[in-house]
Amino acid sequence: MTKTSILRPIIVLGAPRSGTTILRNCLALHPDLWHLPGESHEVLEGPFNPAARNYQSNRIKASDVDDALAESLREAFARRAINLSAVSASPDRVLRANSVTGRVAAKIGTRWLGARSMRNRPRHIRFLEKTPKNMLRVPLLTRIFPDASYVLLTRNAPENIDSLIDGWYAVDRFGPVTRQRFARSGYPIARELELHDYSSKWWKFALVPEWRELRGKGVADVAAWQYFQCNRAALADLSAIDPSRVRQVKHEEFVHSPVNTIRDLFDWSELAASPVAEKYAASLPSVNSTSRSTVGTARGPERTLRHHNAVVSAIASTPGLRALQQQLGYS
Repeated sequence: MTKTSILRPIIVLGAPRSGTTILRNCLALHPDLWHLPGESHEVLEGPFNPAARNYQSNRIKASDVDDALAESLREAFARRAINLSAVSASPDRVLRANSVTGRVAAKIGTRWLGARSMRNRPRHIRFLEKTPKNMLRVPLLTRIFPDASYVLLTRNAPENIDSLIDGWYAVDRFGPVTRQRFARSGYPIARELELHDYSSKWWKFALVPEWRELRGKGVADVAAWQYFQCNRAALADLSAIDPSRVRQVKHEEFVHSPVNTIRDLFDWSELAASPVAEKYAASLPSVNSTSRSTVGTARGPERTLRHHNAVVSAIASTPGLRALQQQLGYS
């Protein structure tokens, strides 16, 4: 197989449960964008598994990556790159999955179509990457992909934290059998914190710096700290990159006007319009959001938080979070 090189990749960044999967799926339907079958845990957590560092965090600095490792990781991404549009006239069907069985079927379909697409992968490709833990790894990504562009997807703290709490408690059910959802990319260290409202061993989503300071607290406090640390790190790291290669997208605006958002991102990325991607965006699948209430704001319907009191308390007790919200453009 001809060696493939990645040129001008697009990296979608966003805190866990901010809606990055839906945004990535829309972009992935572009015929000129290649991507992994899923997220990049398999690639990046080989050399950077937190277990080898006493589970400090997912934070990676540029100094942690030498030239040889950067080249090896570039090749690993290129070697796994697939393109559903190259082998299917309706690639969007594979990406529509909300149930447990649907997600399993989608994974099988993606792997099968992806393997077919690899047979005719061109020598040079535009690449799309999305893994929420990468909010803590921008210095690593700039070493691997010095010509990358970044889409930073942000979400208002209360809704994002509320959805994170749901994710921590989420389980998949297979008849009488239950399994912790999101555990495959997690770490068996949660009991170390002795959280008062969570008994599973699985730490879920991004392993953020100073997580051990949360001992004895609750899931809402963990979720708020994940939101804060992920967004703070990404903002700081992206400030060192040419602003023309960084585009912020608010989750709320994306959900309100998905087609226009996708068109704008393709234009910014110097990619032609994609009718398939726009069709998928127009019938946007359900995002990991809370239910809508009847109370509205000047910018549209407000959402009801499932864990309202816990979220409000966690935000109030997380130093710097309100200032971060303003920095992200939220009141």
